[in-house]
Amino acid sequence: MSISNEQGLSRRRFLQGAGLAAASVAAAGMMAGCAATGGGETLGDTGAAPRTYDPAETMDVDIVVVGSGASGVAATVQAAELGATTLLLEKSDVTGGNGRLTEGMFAINSQMQKDLGVGDEVTFRDIIAAEQEFFNYRINNLLWKDMVDASGDNIDWMVSHGVQFSGVVDDYHGLGKFDCFHWFDDNGSGSCYIDPMLASAEKLGATVMTRTPAVDLIVEDGAVRGLYAEREDGSILQVNAKAVILTSGGYANNEDTMAERGYDLTWSHNNGVEGHDGDGLRMATAAGAHDVSRERCFLREPFSFGIDFFAPMSQTIHRGGPVLWVNQDAERYVSEDCGAFVPQCNGNAVHSQAASYMVLSQDVIDEFVKRSGYESLQADMDEAVAQCPGDNVYKADTVEELARLQGLDGAALAATVARYNELCAQASDDDFNKSAANMVALATAPFYIFRQDLAFWTSIGGVDTNRKMEVVTPRGEVISGLYAAGTDGCNLYRETYTMSVPASCNANNCNSGRTAAKSAFETCVKA
Repeated sequence: MSISNEQGLSRRRFLQGAGLAAASVAAAGMMAGCAATGGGETLGDTGAAPRTYDPAETMDVDIVVVGSGASGVAATVQAAELGATTLLLEKSDVTGGNGRLTEGMFAINSQMQKDLGVGDEVTFRDIIAAEQEFFNYRINNLLWKDMVDASGDNIDWMVSHGVQFSGVVDDYHGLGKFDCFHWFDDNGSGSCYIDPMLASAEKLGATVMTRTPAVDLIVEDGAVRGLYAEREDGSILQVNAKAVILTSGGYANNEDTMAERGYDLTWSHNNGVEGHDGDGLRMATAAGAHDVSRERCFLREPFSFGIDFFAPMSQTIHRGGPVLWVNQDAERYVSEDCGAFVPQCNGNAVHSQAASYMVLSQDVIDEFVKRSGYESLQADMDEAVAQCPGDNVYKADTVEELARLQGLDGAALAATVARYNELCAQASDDDFNKSAANMVALATAPFYIFRQDLAFWTSIGGVDTNRKMEVVTPRGEVISGLYAAGTDGCNLYRETYTMSVPASCNANNCNSGRTAAKSAFETCVKA
C-alpha cells in the first residue's frame, strides 16, 4: 500500500497544534469504544457469551460486504457485475476509508504499461525473486502469483469502471525496484479510484449504506449466514446473506489491541482514516477463523509526537542516515541506514526497543542541508524545541545536558557518542555496518535529541485465508460463507511491508476483493 497526505504544507507549518495530546488520547478511546468493538475489548477474545439481538428490520441479499475501502469497493463492483444482489456496509458517514489516501496501484502487463513501454519487461519471476528472499521463504508464493498474474487485468478492469489514472507508471520515488507503480490521477488521489467504483457499484444495482457498522456474524451449523448491523438510530438490522466478505481495514485504531501488542498510542499518530477498530478480525475469530495478525505487519514509520509527520523537517531527519539512534539506556542499537533497504525497517527497528531517541549535532544538520538544500532545517528544529509538544525535543550545548533534559543517563550517552565518533573517524562502522557515507561525527554544539514515536496508517493482515479468499480455521478448514479481503486478510507479507514492489498491498486490495466476490458468487450464490 502506498499512502500519502493530501494536504500541502508550508515550510514552517509543521507543529500539530496545541491540545493534540489530549485530543489524541481521547480519539483513541473513542475508536476503541465504538459499537463494532463491543466496548474496546482486545480482538480475538471470544470468551464472552454471544450477544443476542432483536432486529427492527431484515434484509435478504446474496452477498454483503463490510467496509467501503479499496478492497470493499472492488468486491462490491465485482459481485454486482456478476449479478449478485449486493449490500455494502460502511460504519462511517464517509466512504472509502484509507483507500482515499492511496496514491496508486502496482501492476504488470497492464495496457497502460504496454502503451507507455515502461516496465513492460517485468515478469512474475522478477517480483517473486525479490519478495521470497526478503521474507526468508516464509510467504505463500501462490498468493503472490495470483495477485501479480491478475494485476494487469485488474488495472484494465478498473479503467473500464471509470477509475482515473494519470498515465504515469514509475518506481514510486525510486523506492521500488520496478517501474510498476500506476499513479492515480489528480496528483495521486485515491478518490480517483473510490468514487468511480462506488458510482459503478450503484449503477449495477448494489446498495450502499453508511453509518451502519456490522456488529456480529450470524453463524448457523458452522456456516456464516449473514450478519447483524447497527443503524444510525441504534436499531438492529439483520442481513440474511449467502456470503459475507470482510473488508473492514484492520485494527490499527483499536487502543486495547494495540496496547496488548506492545504499542503505546499516547505518543503515536494515526496518519490513516479513523475507525479501523478490527471489526473484521473480531467477528472472524469469533466464528473460528485463524488469527494470524501477530505474524503480520503495519504501515508505520518513526516521527516525533506533535510534529507533523509530512513536514519537511520530519521527512528529512526521521528517515535515518547521518544521525545517531539510541535506546532508553542511551545505547546505540542499530544501523541508522536500516530504512535504505526497506523504509518500513525504520519502524521495525524503533519498535525493537522500549524507547528510541535520535541525536543530532551541528555537524549532522550541516550535512543534511548540504545534501538537500533545506536551509531552514535548523530554524525549524529550534521551533520544535521551543514548543516541545510531547516532552520529546531538546537542545543543549553538551551531550550530558542533552541527556539530562531527555531523562537519560548522561555518562552513558556521552560514552555512546564517543564510541560513535571513533567509528566515524575510521569511516567504518564495526558495530552495526552503517555506510561510511552516513558516518558523520557528532562533534560540534549545539546538540539536539528527538524521541522517536510511531505514526501508523494501517495494520496489514488479520485472518488466514486460502487462495479463494475463504476464511479458514487454524487447521485450514473453510468457514462456509465467510471471506476476507484487503488488509483484513492480506497474507502477502510477514512482519514487514516491503517497498520493493510499491503499492502491492493496494493491488492485493483490488485483487482479493475481486477474488472473494467471484468465489462467493460461484460457491454460495450459484450453488
